[in-house]
Amino acid sequence: MVGDVGVCGVILAAGRGTRLAPFSDTRPKPSFPIGSQSLLERAVATVRPSVEGSAVNVSGHADWFAANTPPGVTTFDEGSEPLGTAGGVYNMRDWIDGRDVVVLNADSVVFGDVGDFVDGRGQAPTRLLVTLDRGSPDFDDLWRFVGLSTMTSATIAEIGPDTEDLYRDLWKRQLGDGEVDLVPFSGLAIDAGTPANLLAANLVASGGRSVVEPGASLDGTVEQSVVLAGADVRADEHLRLCIVDGASRFDLSSDAVVPILRSSVSRSPSARR
Repeated sequence: MVGDVGVCGVILAAGRGTRLAPFSDTRPKPSFPIGSQSLLERAVATVRPSVEGSAVNVSGHADWFAANTPPGVTTFDEGSEPLGTAGGVYNMRDWIDGRDVVVLNADSVVFGDVGDFVDGRGQAPTRLLVTLDRGSPDFDDLWRFVGLSTMTSATIAEIGPDTEDLYRDLWKRQLGDGEVDLVPFSGLAIDAGTPANLLAANLVASGGRSVVEPGASLDGTVEQSVVLAGADVRADEHLRLCIVDGASRFDLSSDAVVPILRSSVSRSPSARR
Protein backbone atom coordinates (compact mmCIF):
# COMPACT_ATOMS: atom_id res chain seq x y z
CA MET A 1 0.00 0.00 0.00
CA VAL A 2 1.36 3.40 -0.95
CA GLY A 3 1.78 5.69 2.04
CA ASP A 4 0.92 9.39 2.16
CA VAL A 5 4.54 10.46 2.75
CA GLY A 6 5.62 9.64 -0.81
CA VAL A 7 8.55 7.57 -1.98
CA CYS A 8 11.91 8.36 -3.54
CA GLY A 9 14.58 6.19 -5.15
CA VAL A 10 18.22 5.97 -4.12
CA ILE A 11 20.85 4.34 -6.33
CA LEU A 12 23.98 3.28 -4.42
CA ALA A 13 26.85 3.83 -6.85
CA ALA A 14 29.79 4.93 -4.70
CA GLY A 15 31.45 1.53 -4.31
CA ARG A 16 34.99 0.98 -5.56
CA GLY A 17 34.10 -1.89 -7.87
CA THR A 18 37.08 -3.93 -6.67
CA ARG A 19 35.48 -7.23 -7.73
CA LEU A 20 35.59 -6.01 -11.33
CA ALA A 21 39.28 -5.14 -11.21
CA PRO A 22 41.32 -4.60 -13.29
CA PHE A 23 38.53 -3.44 -15.62
CA SER A 24 37.35 -1.01 -12.94
CA ASP A 25 40.80 0.46 -12.31
CA THR A 26 40.17 3.34 -14.70
CA ARG A 27 36.37 3.64 -14.83
CA PRO A 28 33.52 3.67 -12.30
CA LYS A 29 31.54 0.48 -11.83
CA PRO A 30 28.22 2.10 -12.85
CA SER A 31 29.71 2.92 -16.26
CA PHE A 32 29.90 -0.72 -17.37
CA PRO A 33 27.39 -1.73 -20.02
CA ILE A 34 24.32 -3.88 -19.67
CA GLY A 35 23.23 -4.29 -23.25
CA SER A 36 22.76 -0.80 -24.68
CA GLN A 37 22.61 0.92 -21.27
CA SER A 38 25.10 1.56 -18.49
CA LEU A 39 24.58 -0.04 -15.11
CA LEU A 40 23.59 3.40 -13.80
CA GLU A 41 21.05 4.00 -16.57
CA ARG A 42 19.51 0.59 -16.03
CA ALA A 43 19.31 1.07 -12.24
CA VAL A 44 17.55 4.41 -12.65
CA ALA A 45 15.16 2.89 -15.21
CA THR A 46 14.33 0.08 -12.77
CA VAL A 47 13.16 2.34 -9.94
CA ARG A 48 12.02 5.49 -11.77
CA PRO A 49 8.49 4.28 -12.72
CA SER A 50 7.71 3.60 -9.04
CA VAL A 51 9.13 6.69 -7.31
CA GLU A 52 8.66 10.46 -7.26
CA GLY A 53 12.34 11.33 -7.63
CA SER A 54 15.72 9.59 -7.82
CA ALA A 55 19.19 10.30 -6.47
CA VAL A 56 22.58 8.61 -6.78
CA ASN A 57 25.59 8.70 -4.46
CA VAL A 58 29.02 8.77 -6.10
CA SER A 59 32.66 8.74 -5.02
CA GLY A 60 35.27 9.71 -7.60
CA HIS A 61 35.00 9.83 -11.40
CA ALA A 62 33.06 13.10 -11.14
CA ASP A 63 33.46 13.87 -14.85
CA TRP A 64 31.87 10.59 -15.93
CA PHE A 65 28.89 11.02 -13.59
CA ALA A 66 28.41 14.65 -14.66
CA ALA A 67 28.25 13.56 -18.29
CA ASN A 68 26.30 10.33 -17.92
CA THR A 69 23.86 10.57 -15.01
CA PRO A 70 20.34 10.46 -16.49
CA PRO A 71 18.45 13.77 -16.55
CA GLY A 72 16.42 14.54 -13.45
CA VAL A 73 18.57 12.41 -11.12
CA THR A 74 20.15 14.24 -8.19
CA THR A 75 23.83 13.45 -7.55
CA PHE A 76 25.43 13.38 -4.10
CA ASP A 77 29.23 13.38 -4.31
CA GLU A 78 30.83 11.77 -1.25
CA GLY A 79 34.36 12.80 -2.16
CA SER A 80 37.26 10.38 -2.21
CA GLU A 81 36.02 8.14 0.62
CA PRO A 82 32.63 6.42 0.24
CA LEU A 83 30.34 6.83 3.25
CA GLY A 84 28.98 3.28 3.21
CA THR A 85 25.49 2.14 2.29
CA ALA A 86 23.75 3.71 5.28
CA GLY A 87 26.06 6.72 5.31
CA GLY A 88 25.14 7.43 1.71
CA VAL A 89 21.45 7.42 2.59
CA TYR A 90 22.05 9.64 5.64
CA ASN A 91 23.92 12.10 3.46
CA MET A 92 20.72 12.48 1.41
CA ARG A 93 18.45 13.06 4.42
CA ASP A 94 17.46 16.62 3.49
CA TRP A 95 16.62 15.56 -0.06
CA ILE A 96 14.69 12.50 1.19
CA ASP A 97 12.69 14.88 3.38
CA GLY A 98 10.62 12.38 5.33
CA ARG A 99 9.69 10.13 2.41
CA ASP A 100 9.84 6.35 2.20
CA VAL A 101 12.89 5.18 0.27
CA VAL A 102 13.58 2.52 -2.35
CA VAL A 103 17.28 1.61 -2.44
CA LEU A 104 18.91 -0.23 -5.34
CA ASN A 105 22.55 -1.21 -5.66
CA ALA A 106 23.87 0.08 -8.98
CA ASP A 107 25.36 -3.31 -9.84
CA SER A 108 22.11 -5.20 -9.21
CA VAL A 109 20.56 -5.99 -12.58
CA VAL A 110 16.89 -6.85 -12.25
CA PHE A 111 14.93 -8.47 -15.07
CA GLY A 112 11.27 -8.12 -14.17
CA ASP A 113 8.80 -5.61 -12.76
CA VAL A 114 9.36 -4.32 -9.22
CA GLY A 115 6.33 -2.03 -9.02
CA ASP A 116 4.31 -4.34 -6.75
CA PHE A 117 7.30 -4.72 -4.44
CA VAL A 118 7.66 -0.94 -4.11
CA ASP A 119 3.92 -0.44 -3.64
CA GLY A 120 3.96 -2.91 -0.74
CA ARG A 121 6.58 -0.98 1.19
CA GLY A 122 4.17 -0.11 4.01
CA GLN A 123 3.78 -3.78 4.96
CA ALA A 124 6.99 -3.76 7.04
CA PRO A 125 9.54 -1.17 8.22
CA THR A 126 12.10 -2.74 5.86
CA ARG A 127 11.48 -5.09 2.95
CA LEU A 128 14.24 -6.90 1.07
CA LEU A 129 13.75 -8.42 -2.36
CA VAL A 130 15.28 -11.90 -2.39
CA THR A 131 15.72 -14.83 -4.74
CA LEU A 132 16.22 -18.51 -4.10
CA ASP A 133 19.95 -19.31 -3.93
CA ARG A 134 21.05 -22.25 -1.82
CA GLY A 135 24.60 -21.96 -3.12
CA SER A 136 25.32 -18.54 -1.61
CA PRO A 137 22.39 -17.53 0.59
CA ASP A 138 22.20 -14.42 2.75
CA PHE A 139 19.19 -15.44 4.85
CA ASP A 140 17.84 -18.70 6.29
CA ASP A 141 20.28 -20.79 4.21
CA LEU A 142 17.87 -20.22 1.35
CA TRP A 143 17.50 -16.61 0.18
CA ARG A 144 19.94 -14.22 -1.50
CA PHE A 145 19.34 -10.48 -1.33
CA VAL A 146 19.10 -9.09 -4.85
CA GLY A 147 20.12 -5.54 -3.93
CA LEU A 148 16.69 -3.86 -3.86
CA SER A 149 15.03 -2.76 -0.64
CA THR A 150 12.32 -0.47 0.68
CA MET A 151 12.44 1.39 3.98
CA THR A 152 9.67 3.43 5.53
CA SER A 153 10.24 7.00 6.65
CA ALA A 154 10.36 5.74 10.26
CA THR A 155 13.21 3.36 9.39
CA ILE A 156 15.08 6.12 7.53
CA ALA A 157 14.77 8.28 10.66
CA GLU A 158 16.78 5.64 12.57
CA ILE A 159 19.82 6.21 10.34
CA GLY A 160 22.17 8.62 12.10
CA PRO A 161 25.59 10.13 11.46
CA ASP A 162 27.35 7.05 12.88
CA THR A 163 25.32 4.54 10.85
CA GLU A 164 27.60 3.26 8.10
CA ASP A 165 26.33 -0.08 6.81
CA LEU A 166 22.65 -0.80 6.25
CA TYR A 167 22.85 -4.51 7.08
CA ARG A 168 25.32 -4.41 9.95
CA ASP A 169 24.07 -1.25 11.64
CA LEU A 170 20.32 -1.40 10.94
CA TRP A 171 18.84 -4.41 9.19
CA LYS A 172 20.52 -6.99 11.42
CA ARG A 173 18.81 -5.51 14.47
CA GLN A 174 15.52 -5.21 12.59
CA LEU A 175 15.71 -8.85 11.53
CA GLY A 176 16.02 -9.88 15.16
CA ASP A 177 13.01 -7.71 16.06
CA GLY A 178 10.86 -9.07 13.25
CA GLU A 179 10.80 -5.75 11.38
CA VAL A 180 12.11 -7.06 8.04
CA ASP A 181 10.10 -8.88 5.38
CA LEU A 182 11.95 -11.04 2.87
CA VAL A 183 9.98 -10.83 -0.37
CA PRO A 184 10.69 -13.51 -3.01
CA PHE A 185 11.24 -12.17 -6.53
CA SER A 186 9.66 -14.00 -9.43
CA GLY A 187 12.02 -12.48 -12.01
CA LEU A 188 15.74 -12.83 -12.58
CA ALA A 189 18.29 -10.78 -10.64
CA ILE A 190 22.04 -10.78 -11.29
CA ASP A 191 24.75 -9.21 -9.14
CA ALA A 192 26.85 -7.75 -11.95
CA GLY A 193 29.75 -6.85 -9.68
CA THR A 194 32.01 -9.67 -10.91
CA PRO A 195 33.30 -10.29 -14.45
CA ALA A 196 31.40 -13.57 -14.80
CA ASN A 197 28.13 -12.05 -13.66
CA LEU A 198 28.64 -8.89 -15.71
CA LEU A 199 29.04 -11.09 -18.75
CA ALA A 200 25.94 -13.10 -17.82
CA ALA A 201 23.83 -9.97 -17.30
CA ASN A 202 24.87 -8.63 -20.69
CA LEU A 203 24.01 -11.87 -22.45
CA VAL A 204 20.57 -11.92 -20.85
CA ALA A 205 19.97 -8.27 -21.74
CA SER A 206 21.17 -8.71 -25.33
CA GLY A 207 19.50 -12.04 -26.01
CA GLY A 208 22.86 -13.81 -26.20
CA ARG A 209 24.50 -11.38 -28.60
CA SER A 210 27.89 -9.76 -28.01
CA VAL A 211 27.90 -6.23 -26.59
CA VAL A 212 30.45 -3.85 -28.12
CA GLU A 213 30.99 -0.42 -26.56
CA PRO A 214 31.73 2.67 -28.62
CA GLY A 215 35.47 3.24 -28.66
CA ALA A 216 36.32 -0.43 -29.19
CA SER A 217 38.14 -1.61 -32.31
CA LEU A 218 36.65 -4.80 -33.70
CA ASP A 219 38.39 -6.28 -36.74
CA GLY A 220 38.20 -9.88 -35.56
CA THR A 221 35.12 -11.83 -34.43
CA VAL A 222 33.48 -12.18 -31.04
CA GLU A 223 30.84 -14.55 -29.77
CA GLN A 224 28.77 -13.98 -26.62
CA SER A 225 31.32 -11.48 -25.32
CA VAL A 226 31.55 -7.93 -23.98
CA VAL A 227 34.02 -5.69 -25.79
CA LEU A 228 34.71 -2.57 -23.75
CA ALA A 229 35.92 0.83 -24.93
CA GLY A 230 39.63 0.75 -25.70
CA ALA A 231 39.66 -2.92 -26.69
CA ASP A 232 41.43 -3.93 -29.91
CA VAL A 233 40.21 -7.25 -31.27
CA ARG A 234 42.44 -7.88 -34.24
CA ALA A 235 41.57 -9.49 -37.56
CA ASP A 236 42.98 -12.92 -36.71
CA GLU A 237 41.27 -13.17 -33.32
CA HIS A 238 38.05 -14.86 -32.25
CA LEU A 239 36.85 -14.37 -28.70
CA ARG A 240 34.12 -16.40 -27.07
CA LEU A 241 32.54 -15.82 -23.65
CA CYS A 242 35.01 -13.08 -22.79
CA ILE A 243 35.18 -9.53 -21.48
CA VAL A 244 38.00 -7.52 -23.00
CA ASP A 245 39.30 -3.96 -22.79
CA GLY A 246 42.58 -2.41 -23.87
CA ALA A 247 44.68 -4.08 -21.20
CA SER A 248 42.92 -7.20 -19.88
CA ARG A 249 40.74 -10.13 -20.88
CA PHE A 250 38.37 -12.21 -18.78
CA ASP A 251 37.69 -15.77 -20.00
CA LEU A 252 34.63 -17.48 -18.57
CA SER A 253 36.13 -20.90 -19.28
CA SER A 254 38.92 -20.28 -16.79
CA ASP A 255 37.06 -17.69 -14.67
CA ALA A 256 40.25 -15.63 -14.75
CA VAL A 257 41.42 -12.22 -15.90
CA VAL A 258 44.73 -12.11 -17.76
CA PRO A 259 46.73 -9.16 -19.09
CA ILE A 260 46.79 -8.61 -22.82
CA LEU A 261 50.19 -8.63 -24.47
CA ARG A 262 50.04 -5.81 -26.97
CA SER A 263 51.87 -7.83 -29.61
CA SER A 264 48.94 -10.27 -29.80
CA VAL A 265 45.92 -11.58 -27.93
CA SER A 266 46.39 -15.28 -27.29
CA ARG A 267 43.51 -17.64 -27.98
CA SER A 268 43.02 -21.33 -27.60
CA PRO A 269 42.42 -23.55 -30.64
CA SER A 270 39.04 -24.54 -29.22
CA ALA A 271 37.94 -20.90 -29.38
CA ARG A 272 38.55 -20.65 -33.14
CA ARG A 273 35.91 -21.13 -35.72
